Amino acid sequence: MAEQSLRPIPENLKFWFSRPSSADGKTKLFEVAKSLSRGQHVPMAKTQATIPLFLPHRGCPGRCVFCSQRASGGRETSTASRELSGRIEQYLMTIDSRLPRIEAAFFGGNFTGLPSAEQENLLNAALPFLESGRIHGIRVSTRPDFIDPANALLLKNHGVDIVELGVQSLSDEVLTRARRGHGTAEVYRAVDILKAAHIKIILQIMAGLPGDTRDLSAATAVEAAALCPDGARIFPTVVLRGTELERLYRAGEYKPLTLDEAVEICADMRQVFTQKDIPVIRTGLHPLRNPGDEIIAGPYHPAFGFLVKARLRRREMEEVLKEELPGNHDIPAAEFMLPREKSEEYIGNGRENIRYLKEKYRLARLDIILKEGAAPSVRSLAI
Repeated sequence: MAEQSLRPIPENLKFWFSRPSSADGKTKLFEVAKSLSRGQHVPMAKTQATIPLFLPHRGCPGRCVFCSQRASGGRETSTASRELSGRIEQYLMTIDSRLPRIEAAFFGGNFTGLPSAEQENLLNAALPFLESGRIHGIRVSTRPDFIDPANALLLKNHGVDIVELGVQSLSDEVLTRARRGHGTAEVYRAVDILKAAHIKIILQIMAGLPGDTRDLSAATAVEAAALCPDGARIFPTVVLRGTELERLYRAGEYKPLTLDEAVEICADMRQVFTQKDIPVIRTGLHPLRNPGDEIIAGPYHPAFGFLVKARLRRREMEEVLKEELPGNHDIPAAEFMLPREKSEEYIGNGRENIRYLKEKYRLARLDIILKEGAAPSVRSLAI
């Protein structure tokens, strides 16, 4: 069969095609180009690189029922300035310096719960890289009840431009049952303080905590979006080994969400943010080091974020069906036109969206036509 003609390479991938490569590398690039021309999924070029610096449980006043950062985090980072600087240097050697944003990020634990001197020591190790332009920002994660004007000023003066707040829920009852040790008032206060310091805010929220419901999760998303953060992360609650949640689960006092329930609820939550043009930078847990050993129960999936996006696309396709073929559940076949650039999300994992629509609408056939930039549309077909 003759090769299909190739569509132009998208602008955001041209960098990778301009790089020097071996003969084998050129073959791989040609395969990427063919995939693009046929509407197959190809990972997009990176626009950001994060240098992760893990501080598991450091600065935490207690242990939340769900928390096992040693399962989900990376290797704990030394707080010695020389070792910390060396780790950043080591990462920079593997990162393309032309990326629009390179950042150092202190994840895990409660950064602002550390003594001020230790916070300064950690940030001072990263600051020279920021001042020299080799990195473009510093990110920290922390708890809302450990934010006050003084430590916000410390962060700002030491180059921190993004703070990730572990909010988890905006229901006081859910926060209490999760043993967070703070309420919703501390969240609103922390957001006000960080905004006054001109520090960007990412809110981390969860679905499926003890006492949580679909309505409460949706309400948390609505309240969080109303705070106008610069982004959000959404996590389904998973029962990890060695946590209080494991004890509750084994005692029959906690029932985790099924995977389908978690996808549905997190799709609700994600939609709230996207409707307000607030980026959701992640949906689902980061890949665990040993998921088979660490996960006791719950809706863990390595491609959870994709499942949520695909569920939202399914809802979109159903709305199109209802609008363009109203009241007609007896058509024998249909043809959907979909945008090529998001086709994998519309089709779903293992074509699950296509199967779902065929079964629900009793279609003998559902054809898919891909077109660049097309708005989803559907028409009935005769068999």
